[in-house]
Amino acid sequence: MKRWVSISGLLISCLILLTGCWDSKEVQSINFITAIGIDYVDNQYIAYAQLIDFSSIAKQETPTSRETRDIWTGRGEGTTLSMAINDLYETSQQQTLWTHVKAIVLSKKVLEGRLEDIFNTLLHSGQLRYTPWIYATEHNIPDVLSPSALLNQSAQTIELFEPMRLYKQHSGYEPIRLHQLLDGLREPASVVLLPSVSTRNETWFNGDKTPPLVRMDGFYVISKGTSQGRVAGADADGTRYVNYERVHQYPLYVYGNGGKTPDLTLLLHHPKTKIKAKKQGDGITFDLVTTVKSAITEDHGAPRSPDAMEQEAEKQIESQIRDTFEKTKERKIDSYGLVEHLYRHNLPLWKQEVYNRADPLQRFKLGKVEVHVDILNASTYKYSE
Repeated sequence: MKRWVSISGLLISCLILLTGCWDSKEVQSINFITAIGIDYVDNQYIAYAQLIDFSSIAKQETPTSRETRDIWTGRGEGTTLSMAINDLYETSQQQTLWTHVKAIVLSKKVLEGRLEDIFNTLLHSGQLRYTPWIYATEHNIPDVLSPSALLNQSAQTIELFEPMRLYKQHSGYEPIRLHQLLDGLREPASVVLLPSVSTRNETWFNGDKTPPLVRMDGFYVISKGTSQGRVAGADADGTRYVNYERVHQYPLYVYGNGGKTPDLTLLLHHPKTKIKAKKQGDGITFDLVTTVKSAITEDHGAPRSPDAMEQEAEKQIESQIRDTFEKTKERKIDSYGLVEHLYRHNLPLWKQEVYNRADPLQRFKLGKVEVHVDILNASTYKYSE
């Protein structure tokens, strides 16, 4: 009898300990948002939420088309962002969580002075982390949130969610996380390069189809909580040397004698630029010294020494730095972060020449641009010093 009492007591104790799990929910009964998009149209906030079916997270063993893959995009609307998000909840069918958001996409209109309000709302709940990748776009946000993936890979492996894998191979436009943008919004003179994305694809084909694929196609320069403008293509080349945090590798095509075919192709690594500012005349002159390591990938020119190749590359990079400076300055865009440089390294000069001026960039000039290219190797062979 005592034995049965002991067993009964043990069972009751186990049941008591298990009561905390009775109201737990299976992952299938929760909507985990993986990406969000925010737009502002006609004085209304529009919030988009992307849901991906768990069966598509792992690579499918059998081919699936984009049309049958379960990517759902919700759309909510309201005069405030909170109202737009609540509008999403009304037809979400089950509990919705924001803890798994990996990417945030903002429209061009949102960048016009609404960033502070947006993140005050998004971060107020405590569910959204500070680590999602963040982008801007001038294209239709639902298209960006429902792209294709090559070779039936999981939708969670596209560049929108894992940009660093591609950036380490081809450092075109530097991805940033949410906390990096927020840090810039809180600084009075900070400049943040917010990458822009699109789904324009003219490269990859599947039969006669060209599926939409996510690509970074430029960056918006964010300062004082608003966008100064978008920079893309050749106009952005100089910024890569001056104001990127890290460039892993990027091709440099060196054209000789004005030809259309490059004589030399280098793979650049880890450029670094030192900036010195000085008061000169009625403005400020900036001297730049850029150092960059490289490797030769193609050489179609006449035989010449490594020193001659380095000099050709240095002229090309100097030209890119100067061209980007002049083109962005004309548009009142500070892609080099020169205002922030003054604020951090020469506060008296910043107060004198920048503070409370409507267009301080017009008083900026480039002085000496000194470039040092170090060719480390050609193919697998290292040059001897």
